[in-house]
Amino acid sequence: MTVKVTRVVENPFDDNRKKLKDFLWKDDVEPHAERRRQIMKAHPEVNKLMGVEPLSKYLAIGLVVTQFSVAVALRHQVGSLMWWLTVYFVGGTLTHSLFLGTHEIVHNLALRNNVLSKLLAIFTQLPIPIAYVIDFKTYHFEHHKLQGTEGVDTDLPMAWEGRFFSTPFRKAMYLAGILFSYTLRPLFVRPKEPTLWHLVNWACVIATHVFMYQTFGSGVFKYCIASVLISALNPCAGHFLAEHMVFYDDYETYSYYGWLNIFCWNVGYHNEHHDFPGVPWSKLPQLRIIAPEFYDNLPCHDSWSAVMYNFVVMDNISPFNRVKRRPKSN
Repeated sequence: MTVKVTRVVENPFDDNRKKLKDFLWKDDVEPHAERRRQIMKAHPEVNKLMGVEPLSKYLAIGLVVTQFSVAVALRHQVGSLMWWLTVYFVGGTLTHSLFLGTHEIVHNLALRNNVLSKLLAIFTQLPIPIAYVIDFKTYHFEHHKLQGTEGVDTDLPMAWEGRFFSTPFRKAMYLAGILFSYTLRPLFVRPKEPTLWHLVNWACVIATHVFMYQTFGSGVFKYCIASVLISALNPCAGHFLAEHMVFYDDYETYSYYGWLNIFCWNVGYHNEHHDFPGVPWSKLPQLRIIAPEFYDNLPCHDSWSAVMYNFVVMDNISPFNRVKRRPKSN
């Protein structure tokens, strides 16, 4: 579905912004709950958009089969030009599709049953040889509920990241390692006790790659790990920065309505997703159409590649460009 976007803010990249030496601290609450309340009052029909998308489980299975099939097909060409091109354009893109597929699944938008959702999420992440999805489910719910809260929202960079990654070269390093910071940061910011599900997650990932190694040789694992590493330089990686990095005024969430959403489960509709986490990827464009008066005035991005480029070259953009809130005492 194509969405025609009416813009109030033409350029989300504010050249006049001062370079920050700390995060953007705010005392208010995150904006999505209030906008959700207003939209529900104005457009109660939005309720009908919520629920499971039956197509999602088939897409997730198809992505897993495709990634492993490509890895097997190229197992004897490791290191060749064709192999590297495929790793970048196919493997890197599919890695983002798989990751964002698990994002959809952990929201219980592919299956209603919580146990089956966890099993499907574990299956969907198998080509990614890092068992992240069980941790991701817990931390991601906190990101939605308490967006920007220090020590709770592990999507937020740590202070040392803002201080260190402040030059173009270092910001390029930050971008190259963004997948690792995204998955490993929660273990330092908000460590949790491992559960049986963590063990199941790791056991499935390890068993799968041992089986693939014994059956097809090392080429499959090399393709999978290279796809993860190189995916940080794939245009789809721009969504990690674009979603919540403050580029304009003090807006803390940004949408992207471009064609890369085809590969990324419409995660570009990020304001819409945070307003209504219960609306599946396939219905987010419809939500945008139903309630344009709530979204037309918000800055949005035209290009994830432009986000990545501007993050590196603009002196006034760094990991400090995030809204933070102090935890509320109970």
